Amino acid sequence: MKVEEHLLWIMDDKKDSDEEEQDVTDRSGTASGQDGRYRHWQEKIKKNIEFVRSLGLSCDSVGWCNLDLNGPDADKLLDQIRAFASREKLYLRGYYSRRFSDFESEWYLLESVYLSNGEWDYADVSDTNGNPLRISELYACKVPRYVQVLWERGLPCVTERFRDCCLRHGFSGVDFYWIRDKGRYHATQFFGLMIDRMVPEFACDRYLSYSDSKDSYKKQDHSPGSPLYQRFLQLGGRLPELSQMFYDLNVDLPVQLPRNQMPETDFAYLYFFRPDYHQHYALIRKRAAEILVTEKAIRQEYLIPVALYDTEPAGYYIQPSEPIPYPAADVVRRLASDYEALKQNPRPERKVSEKDALKLLRKIKSLRREDFHKGMAKKQLAAFAATPYERLAPYYAISDGGYLSDEYRFLPYSESAKETQGYAVSLEQEGMPDDRLRGIVIAACADGDLVVVCEDGTVNRISHETMDVYESWDSVAQFFYDTILDDE
Repeated sequence: MKVEEHLLWIMDDKKDSDEEEQDVTDRSGTASGQDGRYRHWQEKIKKNIEFVRSLGLSCDSVGWCNLDLNGPDADKLLDQIRAFASREKLYLRGYYSRRFSDFESEWYLLESVYLSNGEWDYADVSDTNGNPLRISELYACKVPRYVQVLWERGLPCVTERFRDCCLRHGFSGVDFYWIRDKGRYHATQFFGLMIDRMVPEFACDRYLSYSDSKDSYKKQDHSPGSPLYQRFLQLGGRLPELSQMFYDLNVDLPVQLPRNQMPETDFAYLYFFRPDYHQHYALIRKRAAEILVTEKAIRQEYLIPVALYDTEPAGYYIQPSEPIPYPAADVVRRLASDYEALKQNPRPERKVSEKDALKLLRKIKSLRREDFHKGMAKKQLAAFAATPYERLAPYYAISDGGYLSDEYRFLPYSESAKETQGYAVSLEQEGMPDDRLRGIVIAACADGDLVVVCEDGTVNRISHETMDVYESWDSVAQFFYDTILDDE
């Protein structure tokens, strides 16, 4: 078994601790005070980025940097980071993660994709014990097409193809209920998992993360000789060293499962959910997992082999699992009936003509003139020929930017060009596969996400935090049509 260690880190000005207050020179809330704090923040970001690049590393737009702790230069880089932080009186904050690879296991964790951009809704029903239960509903047409497993607070949601494969092979210990689709277009359908067998306990990283920030719920002693430091010594790797460098460190270890308590079924689960800590996974036996991959019901990337232990692993916390509430049988039957009705009367395909999109844009501009700019002149539009903006010319002819909805702002051409340059730089800094994401930025979202028209004509909403694709449209026309109607 190979142990892989990674660190996502950044430098802070000062730790907000009991010993040292934040150095804020003007707390008055005046414009001059806000300007001073903004300049200070910009200077800090610049210092972070310059130092990271001096190490030969890349970082995001504020200085967060990924470091491979297994790399040949890891010792030298950590020494340089420690020395610079000490010299500049800076403090280190980070996220440490450990993963196991190159080993065989009889069980896999089912990984999932977390989405949070308007894909979800909820319904209140009863569980199998008659207690209130909130279950998820979904705008399935908003889910990116590449996603096969969706994160849920309970167990993840899987596609119809996954469900059908399980039912066809009679995998034991699992059943399904439909996640109601509230979207307006035909889309891949998702199903909730109902797994019978619970793994009674699991080894995890609970109580390993800490922060010296004042009033943090993670505040705990991590000095040499402390109980927490002893756990870091037991876990080994880079953790003992990092615990003496970082004032705030989030520790993420892979869960491990007790070999002698694993069930004989094809599916099992572990579950624990509290505001300060949670772990919840569907578990799939190797035989079933291999069939699911072979029949293309799921990609291998979603299946993570999990280590099994005979004796409790040193440094880990042994967390008891808790039962997951499932929707009552009558709720499941009603959902199944509604799903059959949907199949008999399927929703339209998600295809909109440019004529329809332009007609809607003209209509909404006439209703909300204050939200849109004048259209661009024909001479300006002529310059779009044979450029990536050529497909945008009909839209800019109606309006050089404006608010399509509360969530999406169509960028004026000048702003789009500037954002596109910055986006290209971000792709390079993040080391992202620009062949998949390259394009022009045509809209901005309320939370800072960007909307990009890719070279193949598809449109993607790109997370400003992770650079992941959060939502996709087949065409520019589809994007304009959907985003305008979403606000109606």
